[in-house]
Amino acid sequence: SLRLPAPPRHAHMECVVCSETVVLPAKFEAPCTVRCGRICHLQCAHRWSVTRDTTEASAGGMRMIDCPCGAGVFAPPCAVCERRIVPPESSRPTCREPCGRVLAHSICLVAVQRFRAQRCCGLCNQPWVE
Repeated sequence: SLRLPAPPRHAHMECVVCSETVVLPAKFEAPCTVRCGRICHLQCAHRWSVTRDTTEASAGGMRMIDCPCGAGVFAPPCAVCERRIVPPESSRPTCREPCGRVLAHSICLVAVQRFRAQRCCGLCNQPWVE
């Protein structure tokens, strides 16, 4: 019998900013907010966002990278509520360095703390910071 090769675990994706391969799942990077399938490395999106744009008051001076689809921007998802984290919403890493890559809305982390929920980072498996 003829054996077909196994399908890839996830499709090869390329960062829209640096054109390098994205190796982590989209939930640990910065996918398009309208879920068009394009993605940006979290670090590429972060480097862009911390460069202030004084003409963009609605985002608190932070810059977002527009997606080529025309309808979305590249923003990481919140590890708690899964909604996109876009300025001026504040966010924090869920775990300490050397990981610190998984982000959540600050208000979502407060809710986790109030419920005394015990969670671990989905990427490095460290307990979340308090």
